Amino acid sequence: MIFLVYEEIQHIFRSYDIRGPFNKELTPEVVTRIGLTYGTFIGGKGTIITGRDVRTSSQIVENAFVAGLNSTGVDVISYGTLPISTVNFMIWQETCDGGAVITASHNPAKDNGIRFRRFDGTGFTSENQKIKNLFYSNDFKRAPWDKLGKTHQISNKIAVSKYIDFILSKITVSDPTPVVLDTGNGAASVVAPYLFKKAGCQTITLNNQPDGTFPGRSPDPLEDPLDDLRSLVVSSNADLGLAFDGDGDRAILVDDKGRKVQTERAATIIAEELIAENGGKGTVIANVSCSMVIDEEVSKFGGKVIRCRVGDVFVAETAKEHKAIFGVEISAHFFLPIYGYYYDDAIMASLLMASILSEKKEKFSNLLEKVPSYPFLKENIQCKDQIKFQIVEKIAEEALKEEKVEISTLDGVRITHENGDWILIRPSNTEPQIRIQAEAHTQERVKELLEEAKTKVIKEIKKLEN
Repeated sequence: MIFLVYEEIQHIFRSYDIRGPFNKELTPEVVTRIGLTYGTFIGGKGTIITGRDVRTSSQIVENAFVAGLNSTGVDVISYGTLPISTVNFMIWQETCDGGAVITASHNPAKDNGIRFRRFDGTGFTSENQKIKNLFYSNDFKRAPWDKLGKTHQISNKIAVSKYIDFILSKITVSDPTPVVLDTGNGAASVVAPYLFKKAGCQTITLNNQPDGTFPGRSPDPLEDPLDDLRSLVVSSNADLGLAFDGDGDRAILVDDKGRKVQTERAATIIAEELIAENGGKGTVIANVSCSMVIDEEVSKFGGKVIRCRVGDVFVAETAKEHKAIFGVEISAHFFLPIYGYYYDDAIMASLLMASILSEKKEKFSNLLEKVPSYPFLKENIQCKDQIKFQIVEKIAEEALKEEKVEISTLDGVRITHENGDWILIRPSNTEPQIRIQAEAHTQERVKELLEEAKTKVIKEIKKLEN
């Protein structure tokens, strides 16, 4: 019976992490078993660092996870509530064997999860499948009673102080740039306001009280209209608005006119700065969903773009492989390996944008006017998990027969036309869906590309279902 219960929750093991509704699928019993699994995976010895977001269940999840870890003989250093970039920083800076962050990122408040980290702070990729296999193997390492692991609780203020000092050793803000920070009642609230104030910014905060029910707005700023932030930026004459997600690993930027800024357009401004800082050259990593504006603009600055799979962990892995200086994910993750580490850091990238604005002494909206913006559409088609990968593979086979197009099968299939217009068809890693995204130079063309892709997907679904 217990084994059957575990069989029913296989979907909580995802490509990037483990995630699900607390006390339904992600119960304390399941989390303890995950702790046993991770402890066994790293050999039942050594020390790992943990941290957690502000969710109402995060303390319980961390306790259960650590109990499983300690029972294998692994020691734990817990820094408590921190944004994920600060936990990653402590893992990278300290001598340890890896880490884990208790978080469901931008998911609704009812959810929680666990993200495993390597000793350099980057996230697991292929290791996540090994973790899943080990969880279901029931072959765990259990330490004897006199060799159990120990847990050390350390104040998050120590981590915050070290993190802020490091960032300010790399980035300075020359003028008291006015910034509005919407931390969304999430984990960024324990770091971002202190960092920006210490950097010399005129800082106004919004939704800055940590609260795991997220009363101010959704923990997902990508989907939230951010009306309060946008209004406050305009009424306070701020140069920049910033909205962080639940664990602070995503940042949506708002310009001085109160407009949400497309992630890739903001990224081109940062890329220009970092390429110049790197002697007019450098590699930038972008996932396959990112706009073609990245390719166009980065080439103007003297850099080159390499594409990778969707998922922040894959951007980090590709950045490491190609010794990149910058990376971006369409979902508002930013990577700054030029400063020494490969994990994403939306908080540091946000301060870098404030620094750029202060140095250039130019309005954010004026800088954005120099960056093109192209029509973009996306749609999800419901499709059974059992056939979604087959369908995309079939469409990729057909696409490879086409002439005068560039085909990438890095993640699903991306078809790029001679003028740069493109369509991406990929199976969702987390849901029974096929995701379609299209970008073109005109509104008419992007609609046409989307409809063509939908027709292909629906046709293949009907074939396999009949």
